[in-house]
Amino acid sequence: MKKNLLLLFAVFSFSVFAQEDCLDANNSSKIIKNDIRSDKSAVVIWSEDFGGGFPSGWNSYTVNTGAGNSGASAGNTATAPWKHSMVGSWGYWNSVGTSGGNPTGPAAAINSTTSANGFLISDIDSANHWNGNSGASSGSSYHFIESYFTTSSIDLSGYANVSLEFEHSFRLNNSIDLTVSISTDSINWTTYNIQGNATNNQASADPEYLSLNISSVAGNSATAYVKVGWNARVYFWMLDDMKIVETPDNKIDLSETSFGGWYTTPTTNGFGLEYTLIPMKQIIANPYTFEGEVTNLGALNQTAHINVNVLDESSSSVFTTISADSILFPQDTMIFVGQNKFTPNSTGLYTFDTWASSVDTISDTMSSFSAVTDNVYGRDNGTMSSSYELGRSCGGMIVGSYFDVYDTDDLASLSVYMKDNSVPGALIYAMIYEIDDSNDKIYLAQSDDYAITANDLNNWTTISFDDDFSLVPGTYMAAIGSYASPIDTSVIAMAQYTYPTTCYIQKNGCLTGTQSFGSWYWLSRAPMIRMNFAVVSSIEENIFEGKISVYPNPTNGILNLDMMGVTPSEYQIKISNILGEIIYVSSENISGINNDVIDLSSFSKGTYVIQIKNKESIFTDRIVIR
Repeated sequence: MKKNLLLLFAVFSFSVFAQEDCLDANNSSKIIKNDIRSDKSAVVIWSEDFGGGFPSGWNSYTVNTGAGNSGASAGNTATAPWKHSMVGSWGYWNSVGTSGGNPTGPAAAINSTTSANGFLISDIDSANHWNGNSGASSGSSYHFIESYFTTSSIDLSGYANVSLEFEHSFRLNNSIDLTVSISTDSINWTTYNIQGNATNNQASADPEYLSLNISSVAGNSATAYVKVGWNARVYFWMLDDMKIVETPDNKIDLSETSFGGWYTTPTTNGFGLEYTLIPMKQIIANPYTFEGEVTNLGALNQTAHINVNVLDESSSSVFTTISADSILFPQDTMIFVGQNKFTPNSTGLYTFDTWASSVDTISDTMSSFSAVTDNVYGRDNGTMSSSYELGRSCGGMIVGSYFDVYDTDDLASLSVYMKDNSVPGALIYAMIYEIDDSNDKIYLAQSDDYAITANDLNNWTTISFDDDFSLVPGTYMAAIGSYASPIDTSVIAMAQYTYPTTCYIQKNGCLTGTQSFGSWYWLSRAPMIRMNFAVVSSIEENIFEGKISVYPNPTNGILNLDMMGVTPSEYQIKISNILGEIIYVSSENISGINNDVIDLSSFSKGTYVIQIKNKESIFTDRIVIR
């Protein structure tokens, strides 16, 4: 992956055909997947901080297309052309309306190193919200507007290895590309796409740090030109503190990590789904798999790998792994996979520290987190960043999130976080769908209606199904729905940005643009919806020509084992942890009835396996120590 794919930052995407409708969602936070800062030891060959305004000798070019963007009306083109600014955008990405013809929800100025003396901005959204218009649905009257700026000639003579660096902040939609083009004659250009994985209604870090190795085009050139721009219709792109530096021989960047491993959902993403909460039974069936995306930002080839250190709740290291070595050529990006997977032996919170290294250099460390639970399955990070109105006057909604089930288990309920502007008395319901190989959603079950109470506001609400629903290995969508109501609004919380095509909304009303009734549109954020698998209070099994009972399960450490009417025989009782290490074993001659109390209180919390056998039969099941 070279000139057309620079992944120095990574923010997850959101489809062109499935934008988050501004009227439904209220997004308030930005994703920050990376924070690559300039190498302060690098030799700076050329720089521009825009303290003197738009630089003399530079060119700005824009084309407004479509009716309403011809420049005929006052305010029509706004600040779509690149211009010097100190106040951020005039266009507004969250569509909260206008006051006196001016947007009331603009983007703040970039938080760059020298933002106090100004920066450059292309405010495409302002041209599509011109003259006090509150805007129109994307896909109807919005228009693509081309906007570029080009530097004057830059002398890089004597510098064979050079990198372009700058700080920028952006929000975009409609799967467009942010491009940087390099030329030595201002006629023939080599173009790089620099937005990484960021697409469709997501914002970059503020600021995002770009480092682009341009040696193959501009190295040793006495006349280098840089052209920066896009062809977009929303929202904004701000840029500051440009410079060209001498590229160090050895420099690598870890731009993204994952602990989910390859997953079963029918998508094209390279990383596995990450679960912030995962039941012990599921993680045993599909252990943590560690991946990292590494880019060679240096001038020389580098043989690199990723390193992973897993810490438990006491900050003790419980697992380490590295990936195989691989050669990275300058500006290449590669996904590295840890050689060993991690299977926890107890519930609790785990921290995954990941970094990339080679013989000559090392990247910054990125940390991520996941909690192993007894029965709760979740993808959200527990922090509300936006919301969706499920029940509203023009139509109800269904919002859902994909989950991969790797071992058969019984689903008992769903939990959902309700925002505080939900109306007590509004009705919601839980649903479960199966996802087939074509990514179609096949309805399986729905709960009874649940009326929101005052205690549910800003809180988790659990909605049970009538009966536990057995889920075999496969992909499912856990969803919450509501009904159209002019007053009984139900508002579901949305958490962090997440992988595309794994979270969806069905808009049964409030349609905009080309949206259709009953169609599914995917979301860029993880709904705060969690699966709750059934907690078995006891194990009862007809075996050994009689019956056995193991209870309570989960247990605080004291386990009761009752055997009634079983075949007279010698029985071995064995309990082991998930690593296969035996923690308890006994043998008894039983003549039909036996009652044992087994003390496991000295052992760690987690999942264990109990095995009971005689010469003819074996019974095995799972027990949980809390």
